[in-house]
Amino acid sequence: MAADAILSVQDIRKSFGNLHALDGISLQVAERKVSILIGPNGSGKSTLINVVSGLYSPDSGKIIFDNKDVTSFAPHKLYKMGIARTFQIPALFWKLTVLENLLVAEKENLGEGFWNSLRPAGLRSREDFFRPWQDTASGWQIIRGLSTMRNLIRRRSVITRLFREKALIEFLRSLLGSTLKTWKEFFAPSWHEAEKRAAEKAGRILDLLGLSRLWNQPAYLLSGGQMKLVEIGRALMSDARLLLLDEPVSGVNPTLAHEIFSRILKLRDELGLTFF
Repeated sequence: MAADAILSVQDIRKSFGNLHALDGISLQVAERKVSILIGPNGSGKSTLINVVSGLYSPDSGKIIFDNKDVTSFAPHKLYKMGIARTFQIPALFWKLTVLENLLVAEKENLGEGFWNSLRPAGLRSREDFFRPWQDTASGWQIIRGLSTMRNLIRRRSVITRLFREKALIEFLRSLLGSTLKTWKEFFAPSWHEAEKRAAEKAGRILDLLGLSRLWNQPAYLLSGGQMKLVEIGRALMSDARLLLLDEPVSGVNPTLAHEIFSRILKLRDELGLTFF
């Protein structure tokens, strides 16, 4: 395997009965490059992508990704490792919006599991756990300090009356409010913050793909080329390092095909991605 290769396919064979779809295929894909596999219909291009992405298991041969043997790994394992793919015929959630189609691809979404959805934000990290305790402790220190000061000057009737004024009451009320706020944040579901970060991430990806104005558009109203771009955006939500694009400009008019390839090159240059 070459030093700059992120993917190595070694003597892969795949048959369907008597049909030999892949017969000893070997190739390497350089990291942070756009590599294109050209061949006529029925030559096995989609089959190769299906094997690399884990949809099919090869009859023989090896697939090396990032110096790890990932032959016959399940698609969801490859997805977590950094391999994402698109399909020749876009497979979107047709009744969801463009933004929602991207959000469903976010890795480790806390709202997808019952127990994770109940986990409070205060248990995300050590810092989150101790923040309300620290804020509460500092609040009580201020209150004790004010009480001590009042005791020191309690013989002065004017100052004593000041401590009974509304200003002090409002101060204590705001102090109590800020303390309760930290506890409210402690018990808030963790997925609230995760959803916010995912939406911001999806917005940045839509900007890169030139789809920002379509964020609220249902998927079934998009053109064929826009659907291809949404599939690429959905793959990017996984923080993939290698994107497998099956016929990314198939059935797309030349102008939009040029736009798709321009976006792919931009993503390669700005995010350091590899396309095959």
